[in-house]
Amino acid sequence: MTGKNKRICFKFLALVPHRDVRSLLQKHGVFLIKEGLTGVYQFPWAAPIAELSEDFSSDELKFTARALRDFTGGEKFQTVETAAAAAFPSDKEKMILSGQRLDLKIPDSVFGEGIQKIKKIITPLLIGSWLIPESNEHQLCAPLTGGLFSLYEKISFRAAALANMYWKPFKTGDETGYRWKIGKLSWLPNRPPTQTP
Repeated sequence: MTGKNKRICFKFLALVPHRDVRSLLQKHGVFLIKEGLTGVYQFPWAAPIAELSEDFSSDELKFTARALRDFTGGEKFQTVETAAAAAFPSDKEKMILSGQRLDLKIPDSVFGEGIQKIKKIITPLLIGSWLIPESNEHQLCAPLTGGLFSLYEKISFRAAALANMYWKPFKTGDETGYRWKIGKLSWLPNRPPTQTP
């Protein structure tokens, strides 16, 4: 790894689904690779909400987790039935994040004082499965035809956490790759859906 690459580290606030959901998406990813999907980098099956200038503190994560649960009224998070893509911050080559889009738009009020640390909201909000170089963006459509389309059926989940997530590119010889780290999880409170009279 070059000295320059050591200094590059992107920071994100991420929504991390329960491990059962992440395991399901990981199995789908393995299937697609066996079916011939190439030229992509695996993403850690989490939904990056925003790029950050600095980490959210533990208190900011807890506040945002509570506020997000209140905003959703305790309802489950839902995905739409088709895959989605979003431009993703990168060091050099433009990258595209691909995965299942969440049917959710988070208002600024949910972030509290942490809003000052947000550089950019990532839209649409999606559970990332693949990071794809823009030069290889034809792969966005390739695995979604025929029988493989059923892999992107709707899923829902209530158990989820917020965390700081880190992404660092590295280069060893001619090999380029990316390292990911998800920080300590701050779980959304377990409360029932809001009851209407």
